[in-house]
Amino acid sequence: MGLIVFVPAVMFFIAMIIVIIKLRKTKHPVKVARVFAVISVIAGVIYLIFAFFPFEYKGPGGIDYIGQAIVWALMVNALLYTSLGIYISFAIAATVYAIKAVKKKENRKSGVISLIMSWVIGLFIIGMILTNVVSNQVHMRNIKVKVTDVVQTTSKSDGPSIAVTIELTNNTKRDIYYLGSVYDEVTQGDKELRHAYIDQIKEYNDSDIDAVKPGETRIIKKGFKLNNTTEPVKLYFSNYGQSITYEEYTFIPHDGES
Repeated sequence: MGLIVFVPAVMFFIAMIIVIIKLRKTKHPVKVARVFAVISVIAGVIYLIFAFFPFEYKGPGGIDYIGQAIVWALMVNALLYTSLGIYISFAIAATVYAIKAVKKKENRKSGVISLIMSWVIGLFIIGMILTNVVSNQVHMRNIKVKVTDVVQTTSKSDGPSIAVTIELTNNTKRDIYYLGSVYDEVTQGDKELRHAYIDQIKEYNDSDIDAVKPGETRIIKKGFKLNNTTEPVKLYFSNYGQSITYEEYTFIPHDGES
């Protein structure tokens, strides 16, 4: 589903290659280079605006609106990568025709100017991408996740289950969400367990989609339906992009509640 955000960018890139091929014999490369350079600068500036000032979802929270938040995120990312795709496409096209213009002595100066215009924004974009990569790594290192308790119980609708208690600590400078920050995998006999509705932890139903403020430690509880009461359950929790912050935990179920 996330690949959807790259489709417009790829389409623009392919379209630009076709345009370059179609215009390869133009007698006015400097004009083509100038137009493409201006378009690349505009697209590059738009990308930088989206990168510097992300348009975050400000709508209502809760499980009923998670789809709305996902659609918003996909739309913003689509615009972000589309502007980047347009920039790269037109910058390459401008470069091709700027080189053609430079080869013609009477258009050398204009060709060089077009070449500089098309790639000066690129330096800012490269810097922004590198900065975001480093910033994201620092951000993820400051998210701590730890399993503090696992108990066996019975769900009225799902039967034998386990309730897992997790501590999520936000040492970053912005709000985080469990679903976007933590990778969890709970398996039994090499089969991933599906979520279970457990009455005892119903007040924590939306805890994994609620915002965790900077400096806050939030208790999150999740229920999982057991496949059986004989095989060990393995729990694996980590923050995305980093080494495991909570070592693999093994829980041994038993017949009946604890």
